[in-house]
Amino acid sequence: MSPQGIVRDTRTLIQNKLLYAVPTKWLPQLAFGLEAFALRPFQSAGSNARSVVANANTAASKVRRLLGNDKLASHLGTVLDQLNLVKPGSYVNIDHSDLDGLTALVGAVQTRNGRAIPCMVETTYSPRIPSHGSTRSTPRTDKLRTDMMFCRQEQSFTGHTIDALQDLADRLGFWPKLVFDRGFGNESIIEHLNAERAIFYIRLKAENYVECDGQKTKIENIPNKDQQVELFGLTLRVIRSPKCRRAKQPWYILTNDMTSSRNKIVKIYYHRFEIEETFKDAKHLFELQRLSFNRPTSLKIVLWLVFLGIALLYAVTNPDKQQIRTSNSKKLISWVRRAYEQFQRELTSFRGLTGLTPWQHDWGQV
Repeated sequence: MSPQGIVRDTRTLIQNKLLYAVPTKWLPQLAFGLEAFALRPFQSAGSNARSVVANANTAASKVRRLLGNDKLASHLGTVLDQLNLVKPGSYVNIDHSDLDGLTALVGAVQTRNGRAIPCMVETTYSPRIPSHGSTRSTPRTDKLRTDMMFCRQEQSFTGHTIDALQDLADRLGFWPKLVFDRGFGNESIIEHLNAERAIFYIRLKAENYVECDGQKTKIENIPNKDQQVELFGLTLRVIRSPKCRRAKQPWYILTNDMTSSRNKIVKIYYHRFEIEETFKDAKHLFELQRLSFNRPTSLKIVLWLVFLGIALLYAVTNPDKQQIRTSNSKKLISWVRRAYEQFQRELTSFRGLTGLTPWQHDWGQV
């Protein structure tokens, strides 16, 4: 890659693909959002905005309009789709992440390179907000809990999850194969996915019950490593992973994939943990542990912008190795960190040579 190559390639992708995916009226907001939040550590909404716009009042109004744009929040998935990272045969890991009273439901496509690339973001109020009057409650959490209770009257947490998954499929035009952690194995989700003929892999707790050979049986007591079972009136499979000295108990994977081998399904599930590593990068490399919003839409837009940055790094670097070792043989560096650090090193040089940032462009030519 030539000097300033990663920055130039990122700019090219933004110019040639991402910007064409939004209506012209939102282009200034998208460009501002990418510059303020993508590939930049998060300090606060205002601080990130002022790092782009010198006038504090202008920065405040820009970030307020951006984070309040519900329609743009719903459209950013289409922007990421221009990178063509999710294909019909892709495996997409699904998990929740709590962020200071709000919850993000994130889908991330497996790369087999240690980090999954987020391709779905939906946000709502966390089910773990402290109760009114508890020792952990504050005026902010009390307001969040009130808003959460009102939201739940209109739609349950499970209903929100099902709608988000369906929106992903509608947006893509197909169902990728979905890989879930524990907590998603309820009747409504499983029945909906099975009715849609979406292939899923869901980890169940050992104490969960299924019907096996006509009898109600605990998962951990199923006799075979690959067993056909009945659950919620559906015929499914339970795959038990091999014993491992690192794990306290094997994985019990519920799936409607009736053709793949047991070993393949275990391997598919092994790469589910890429999404957890992506969450760690987002929270620590991009400082998203600082996020504190009162509206789900604000959180959704910032997460999309950060995840667009990660997707751009993946697209321009095309990493072929999961991670590399430093001189300390026990220390590993992920491709996300390597690409991010390279981008930051080259950014100043790029600006010096071109007088531009990667996000600046001629609006009239878009």
